[in-house]
Amino acid sequence: MKFNFLTAGIIVTGVTLSSEALAQTVKKPNVLFVIYDDLNDWILHPVGHPKTFTPNMDRLRQRSTNFINAHAVVPVCGASRASIFSGMYPLTTGLWAFGDWQKNPVLNSSVPLPLHFRNNGYDVYGVGKTIHEGGGGDFYTKYGHGPDYGPWPWRGKGAAFFTPEPAQYKNWISYLPEPMHRDLNYGPLSNVPVWEADSTNNIPGAKGWFSQEDELKTMTPFRYVSDVDRDAMPDEKSAEWALNVLNTKHNKPFYLCVGFMRPHTPLYVPKKYYDMFPVDKITFPPYKKDDLDDCAKVLRERWQWGYQKFDGLIKAGGLKALKEWVQAYLACIAFADDQLGKLMAAMDANGYWNNTVVIMTADNGYHVGEKNVIQKWHLWNESTRIPLFISIPGNAGKMGVCRHPVSLIDIYPTLLDLCSLPANPNKGHNNLMLNGHSLYPFLINPKTSKWDGPSVALMGVKDEGQPAHFSVVSDRFRYTLCGDGEEEFYDHKKDPNEWFNLANNHKFEKTKCRLREEMKEILSKRSNF
Repeated sequence: MKFNFLTAGIIVTGVTLSSEALAQTVKKPNVLFVIYDDLNDWILHPVGHPKTFTPNMDRLRQRSTNFINAHAVVPVCGASRASIFSGMYPLTTGLWAFGDWQKNPVLNSSVPLPLHFRNNGYDVYGVGKTIHEGGGGDFYTKYGHGPDYGPWPWRGKGAAFFTPEPAQYKNWISYLPEPMHRDLNYGPLSNVPVWEADSTNNIPGAKGWFSQEDELKTMTPFRYVSDVDRDAMPDEKSAEWALNVLNTKHNKPFYLCVGFMRPHTPLYVPKKYYDMFPVDKITFPPYKKDDLDDCAKVLRERWQWGYQKFDGLIKAGGLKALKEWVQAYLACIAFADDQLGKLMAAMDANGYWNNTVVIMTADNGYHVGEKNVIQKWHLWNESTRIPLFISIPGNAGKMGVCRHPVSLIDIYPTLLDLCSLPANPNKGHNNLMLNGHSLYPFLINPKTSKWDGPSVALMGVKDEGQPAHFSVVSDRFRYTLCGDGEEEFYDHKKDPNEWFNLANNHKFEKTKCRLREEMKEILSKRSNF
C-alpha cells in the first residue's frame, strides 16, 4: 500500500488535473523523525503516575495518530536503534545489546533507513543520537554532531569532588562500583561543582563542567557562568542544527532525524526545569513492595544495573533520594519537550505540515523505581512501552488513538509506504526482507481491523551467554516466555501496573496458549540462525 497525497485531502475537489500536474501533486513528502533516549510512557499521562509537563509533545500528539500500545523491540538503546534503522529483529541481526553497525555481518550488508532514503532521491540529515553512537557509516548527506551525554561534573574517572553533591557521591560509590554510580548523578545545572586542585588527575582548582564526546575518552570543557550565560547543552545544539535544516530552502525532499539525549542520565538540566516540579509535591509512580515475588525467577534474579542502581539510591538516600530522582526525570522530560517545541515552531513557520511526515518516539522506556529498578532492559511495560506519534500530511488520523499493539520494527516499512520508496531496501545486498509491517492503515483509520501485521507486538532481551527471553503484548495481555521455560502473564485491563503474574491461573490457560503460539509464529519467521 503506497501513500498518496490524494488520500490526505491535499487536492482541491472539483478541479481536473492533467497527469503531469497529478505527478507534481503526489511527489514524495519530507520526513522529520525525532527519537528520544530513555523516554518512558509518562508523557501519555497514565493514571496514577507523576504528571509531566509536555505542551509541545501534547500538541504534536493532537495532530497525530497516537499509538498507545507501542513497544520497543529490545528495551535497550543500542539494539533498539539497530532494529529501528535496519527494520529487522535481533533474531535476524544477532545484535541484542551494543555493537558497531559495520562489524555486524547482517547489518553491514543491509541498507539502513537513512541510506535507503538517500539512495532514492532524498537529502538526508541526522544529528545527535540516531543509530546508537552516531551515524554508523556514510548514510547521510550531512550529519551534525554525534551523541553527547554531557555535561558531566567530572573528567574521565569519577571522583567525589567533581560532583555537585560530594557526600551523595561518596554514599553511592560505597554501594555501586564504577561506572554505575555516574548514572545516579542528578541536579540543576546551576549546581556547578568547584573542583579542588588535584595533582594526580592534573586538574587545577576551577569551576565548571565537562562535556562528553566519546564515552568519557574525549572530554571538552563546558563553560558555565549562569543558566543564561553558558555553553549550549548537546540537545540544544541538536535542535539548533536541525533548525538550520528546516529553515533552509530544499530542492529535493528531505529526511531529517534528530536524536535527543534527555531524559538519559546524568539528569542535569537548567534549574528552571527543576523549579517546575517542587520536590515536596513530587509523587511516586505506582509501586508494590513485594512486586517481584511472583515474577519469573530468572527475570527477577538476572544481574542488571537497574536493580543495583535502585538499591544503591535507596540505601544512600532513602525515599528522599527517590523523590529527587523522580523530580530530576520530570525536569529532563520538560527540557526535552522544549527542544521539540523549537522544531515545531519551524514546522509552523515554513508551512511543512502539509508536505512532511513527522514521527516522534523513544528507543525504550525507563523504570523509575517500579519493580525496584532504575533502568531499562526488562520485559515489563516500564521498559518496553514507549510513546509513538505519527503525523501525516492532511492529518488523516489526526487526534486518533490506536490501541492495536505495534512495534518500533514497523517504523521502517511505514516510512517506505508513506514516501513511496522501494519496499525491499536490501535487494541486491543481503536480500533480507524487512521484518515489520506498515502502519499506514492505522494512520488513515486508527480503529481499523484491516492490517496485515500480527495481533501482538514482540520484544525480547538476551544477556550474554544466556538464552533469550521473549514477550508479546496483545490489546489486553502480556505473555512472557523465559529462556528456561518460566512464564509471566498479565491482564492489563485489570492490572495495568503488571503487579499480579497470572501464568499459573488456569482461567487464562487458553489465552496464554494462544499468545504463546503467536509468539512462536513470529519467532519462526524472523530467525536466520
